Amino acid sequence: MDKVRFGVVGAKGIGRTHMESIVSCGNAELVAVADINEAAGKEAASKYGVKWFMDYEKMLEQKDIDAVSICTPHFLHCNMALKALEYSKNVLVEKPMAITVREADKMVEKAKTTGLKLGVVFQYRTFPVNREIKRLIDGGEIGKIYRVVMEACTFRTQAYYESDAWRGKWKTEGGGALINQTIHNIDLLQWLVGPPSKLQGQIGTMYHNVEVEDIASATIRFENGAFGILQVSIVDALDTSRLEICGEKGKIESNGEHKRAIMSKPLKECIADKKVWGGRPESQWLEIKPKTEEKGGHATVIKEYCDAIIAGKEPPVNGEEGRKSIEIINAIILSSFEEKTVTFPVDRDAYDRLMRSLSEKEMRQK
Repeated sequence: MDKVRFGVVGAKGIGRTHMESIVSCGNAELVAVADINEAAGKEAASKYGVKWFMDYEKMLEQKDIDAVSICTPHFLHCNMALKALEYSKNVLVEKPMAITVREADKMVEKAKTTGLKLGVVFQYRTFPVNREIKRLIDGGEIGKIYRVVMEACTFRTQAYYESDAWRGKWKTEGGGALINQTIHNIDLLQWLVGPPSKLQGQIGTMYHNVEVEDIASATIRFENGAFGILQVSIVDALDTSRLEICGEKGKIESNGEHKRAIMSKPLKECIADKKVWGGRPESQWLEIKPKTEEKGGHATVIKEYCDAIIAGKEPPVNGEEGRKSIEIINAIILSSFEEKTVTFPVDRDAYDRLMRSLSEKEMRQK
């Protein structure tokens, strides 16, 4: 195999990006699209010269499809992925891979038992500057991490939520700002810093007429001992995107500009000074420059996913990796509603009970 033949389910929105990226990749080929919206499906099929299916399962029956790209509303991701795996198709699913961590568990297990490749789209990991930050951290450039702050605050109007009936509801979107807009940032946070051991979260709905959160925060303790603060929202008309990672040898800041500072001597030596109260080490700020001109994004995700299938290897972001951000998001929501610290792994039963309760409350209010 030198090309992976794709069927895309979901012809609108992010599905368009997937189709454009597939046809731009030398190791991928678009052969079919499925969408219950006849106009959207036929338009995409005509544009790319591929077959259109209204029935997703009919598309899965096609022998000339190696992988399925899932670009549908959140609540459909799990069942569509499981069905594709049953039909012996590899699966690339848009974020979030599922609404609950238990759904993600099912997807991971199914991929393992079938021996097929489950990939999740987290294009922030492909951006060259983020890969360079990852290389610096893993290489010990800033030493042991002890503190991290991430702010991911952007803006959506009420029109955004009213554009599709599934948005803004617990049962169909699975959350708000956390699971939709800032899941990329949360994935990046745990990819760079490591897995959390426990957290306390708060969520709220401040301004939008929706069930789900439009603002959230969490204090996080990571397995490596680091302390973290996460703030997210979709009510900030003036966007804020900031990442600060502090280590015992230096610091990384990313807020539009990307830079690092390395101290002249390690933090522990500075603190141990018994003569000078406020003595700080010398440091120098340096720009973080990627070693490539590539831009990253969906095309890179798809190329690397196809590379993995062709080579018989695991995708860079497989099901286990994709599940990590879902578990953090579930933990923040569970912590907020139960008003307590949540430890990892997240209690699947407790979270499922919470989701059932929120969905039933939604139905009673209709």
